[in-house]
Amino acid sequence: MITETSPYKANADKRIWAIAGPAILANSSAPLVGLIDTWVIGHMPDAVHLAAVGVGASVFSLLFWAFGFLRMSTTGLIAQAHGQQDTEQIARIFIRSSMLGVVIALILLSFQAFIFSLSITALVPPENTQPYFAQYFNIRIWSTPAVLFVYTLNGYLIGTAQAKAALYLQLVLNILNAVLNLIFVLGLDMGVAGIALGSVIAEWSAIFVGLYFVSKRLGFSPLKMAIASSQTWIWEKVKKLAATNGFIFLRTLLLMTALALITRNAAKLGDTALAASQVLNVFLLLIALGLDGFAYAAEALVGAAYGKENKREFRFWVIRTSLWAFGAALIYSLFFLIFGETIISTLTNIQDVRLEAFSAIFIMGLMPVMAVWSYQFDGIYIGATSGKGMFITMIFAFLAYLLALEYFGTTFGLQGLWTAVLIFMTARGIAQAIYYPKLEKTLK
Repeated sequence: MITETSPYKANADKRIWAIAGPAILANSSAPLVGLIDTWVIGHMPDAVHLAAVGVGASVFSLLFWAFGFLRMSTTGLIAQAHGQQDTEQIARIFIRSSMLGVVIALILLSFQAFIFSLSITALVPPENTQPYFAQYFNIRIWSTPAVLFVYTLNGYLIGTAQAKAALYLQLVLNILNAVLNLIFVLGLDMGVAGIALGSVIAEWSAIFVGLYFVSKRLGFSPLKMAIASSQTWIWEKVKKLAATNGFIFLRTLLLMTALALITRNAAKLGDTALAASQVLNVFLLLIALGLDGFAYAAEALVGAAYGKENKREFRFWVIRTSLWAFGAALIYSLFFLIFGETIISTLTNIQDVRLEAFSAIFIMGLMPVMAVWSYQFDGIYIGATSGKGMFITMIFAFLAYLLALEYFGTTFGLQGLWTAVLIFMTARGIAQAIYYPKLEKTLK
């Protein structure tokens, strides 16, 4: 009989925060690099440099985010193997994920001319910006193999509950990136090329930091054995990884489209509404920085329980991590309702933009407590490697979002647009909650 003295219940909250705390800190460090990049390149004599870096950063953020499934699927599969204490399986999953990342990177490098042309067509940057964007693109594209491999490294670290190591990896990457950008731009006057080169060097350097942590816990011998083992290349195992990644990739494309529609529909409302919508996007960023930490905890702890095929433990971590996530969401909601106007006023001093953004404060106050379930269920589904479930539920939420945009977005202006976003986030959580029993049915 399972009682309160069950081993997995000991220090449960401490184990959750051991993962969530470092994850929140790691997530928070990335935007700081963006601020430093903006400040550095913003001191160039012409605004065209800042515009080019802005376009370039957007292109690569979207490009790399589309392949974030490497991190997610690796986390889930390794968390399950970690729950089974199967070192050989962990090594095999790591190798499979790494090889998949290499293949994707080679394909992207082969099609870099096409990706560049597509970026120009999609974003239509001003003509005087395009040469500098090309300069940035032609350097930054060579970080692709490193970025995708770091996804696998992070997947391994989170899947084995080494959140502090994942934090150190992210901090080294971000701090080195910021320092190199300062040296290359302010010190060596390399301009846009310096920003791109700093990112490339930092991202390749992060590989060695990640491999150091892999060597400490896993060691290189199991990896060498995994490469040589025929078990690593069994088609059924490779197919499972590909299928999980494929569903998460399709889900991510829908999510990216939904977020892009925010900007597109805000632009239709005019410059003031577009600027106000960009300010409100900061609220989404702040929510993600905190709530993703508890989702990461769910990925590792729920995934380990799923690997053991222990339904009681699985359900325990689902509930326990979700309670912490909801508590954090309540704090966010209260903070936004009380200090929302202050946050907006800090981000912009343009009165018309402020007033437009103020009109959506109540919606942003509701956002954390309504959106938390979409973040948390993502972590649960990743832990259970249910890429199919993530995709199916995203389809439902996306359709609800399109309907909401059609009505609210055209009827109530900016408030209507962000009401549609609130409905989208809520629909994701509802769909995932409805689908959730299917996950439990796969457990004994």
